[in-house]
Amino acid sequence: MKNTSIFLLLVSLIVLAACSPNSAPDEESATEEATIEADETMDISTIQEVSTEGSLSVLKEQQGGKETSDIPIETDTAKSDGNVKDEDIIDAAIPSLKEAIESDDNPETLHKALIAVLGSPYYGQTIQDAENMKPAFEDPYLPHPEAEEDADASSEAENAIILLDASSSMLLDVGGEQKMKVAKDAVKSFAKTLGSSSEISLIVYGHKGSESDTDMDESCSGIEEVYTSEAYDNQKFSKATDQIEAKGWTPLAGAIEAAADKSSSMDGATAIYIVSDGKETCGGDPIKAAEQAASDESGIVNVIGFDVDEESENQLADVAEAGRGKYYAADSAADLQTTIEYEWLPSNLDLAWAPVNIPPNGWEVGDEYDRQRQVLAKIKNIMGNEEVRYEAALTNLAEEEVITEEVKVAVSQLIQERFDMAKEELSDLEQEKIDQVNEKQEEIRVEVMAWVEEMKKLKENAS
Repeated sequence: MKNTSIFLLLVSLIVLAACSPNSAPDEESATEEATIEADETMDISTIQEVSTEGSLSVLKEQQGGKETSDIPIETDTAKSDGNVKDEDIIDAAIPSLKEAIESDDNPETLHKALIAVLGSPYYGQTIQDAENMKPAFEDPYLPHPEAEEDADASSEAENAIILLDASSSMLLDVGGEQKMKVAKDAVKSFAKTLGSSSEISLIVYGHKGSESDTDMDESCSGIEEVYTSEAYDNQKFSKATDQIEAKGWTPLAGAIEAAADKSSSMDGATAIYIVSDGKETCGGDPIKAAEQAASDESGIVNVIGFDVDEESENQLADVAEAGRGKYYAADSAADLQTTIEYEWLPSNLDLAWAPVNIPPNGWEVGDEYDRQRQVLAKIKNIMGNEEVRYEAALTNLAEEEVITEEVKVAVSQLIQERFDMAKEELSDLEQEKIDQVNEKQEEIRVEVMAWVEEMKKLKENAS
């Protein structure tokens, strides 16, 4: 009986709820529906404020359409395949476009409405990126050594062997940068500037195993020529250098011995350049090795101590002395960049080839053109994607007979005129960037030529 009573009570409540006047739409529901409907359209006065001018300066100020704020920039700057990527965006735009037409059926108004509803929000950022582009050529590394009486002791070497320390201590920072990265950048600059006409070799040590005792044998024996002695090739040398990772122990003596063995089989004088941040840790005798490497009059060993302690500096200075070369201290990244060829005058052959090898060559200039075109292409792609959206919306309106075919054609013509103006200015901007690349290339060439003349005078004074 109790269960029956509860059941009847529930039935009564349901019936009362169904008959209640509250089940009819109230004022609040009506307001919500009106708000939703209003949100689907757009203020006509806002549409009239839209500019249809196609200059890049006007496009930069375009805020983006009412329905396009959620389009990712990667999508809107990618090349269009001619198809609408998101039909929902077009469907959402139709109510605002219809209201604009009802208010004013002038093609110019519909053109403004299309921009206000479906225009891209990414012109400003993309055009600014294009305008800010500068040639990305690296500044040439042109050291300015001081002439010394014995400066030609290694400058006329026909072969150059670079020994680069990649022991675990090179993982530490100096001036906020990892020492290994600083050293690699400096070595690349050195090789490009002064090894362009010589047979050049890069030997790395300390890059095998780890700093643990168990890896000592592997690390101390891991001495490797990563760039085989040959004429300098910027791309190959940079790739070989970039792949080096600092890891283990410091077999300095073994590296010098490897360089000496290589030097003995090479024709002409050889200069060995060592960039290291510490002393021998593998039990070898780097001073003896340097002395033997320089036993032949054609050999010489120069050393740069990079951010070293006093004990390490003393050993490295002794290595340079035993190798009849020079020791230089570099305590910072800036020191290393300027010291790596400080007082080591380039050879006459290096100077002869410098104007050819140091300035950006045709391939590098071509790559720079392509890099800049890719940035500019993003603006063209935005235009293409906008056009796809505009034409899809116009087609929809024509099929629903909201506009006539004549109006559709007229609006399409206005769209094309706007884009034609933008493309013309974009073409001018592209030419401006090409001119900047050419001017930078010539600027570097002139700088190199001036440096060559300066080095020739220093060499004359040193002789």
